[in-house]
Amino acid sequence: MPFTNPLDRLPQIRSDYANHIVYGGILGVGLHVVGLSPVAALGVTFVISAAKKIVDYFKESESLGMCVAKTFVTCIWPATLLL
Repeated sequence: MPFTNPLDRLPQIRSDYANHIVYGGILGVGLHVVGLSPVAALGVTFVISAAKKIVDYFKESESLGMCVAKTFVTCIWPATLLL
């Protein structure tokens, strides 16, 4: 019987949500490094993400629920700066 890595059986998040976490983190941490406070970096990340999702809602016909979810998922990593 071939070996199966037990980590392969764990639940996975979809790659588009993972990309939102990574790019939101890069943006939020980058803004913080540049000199913004963690709250301001989170706010700017949220506004940029929301603006992009508004465009996607009308241009790409993404569902409203998906747009809202991806906006909040994008802010997960910058929100950890507040901890």
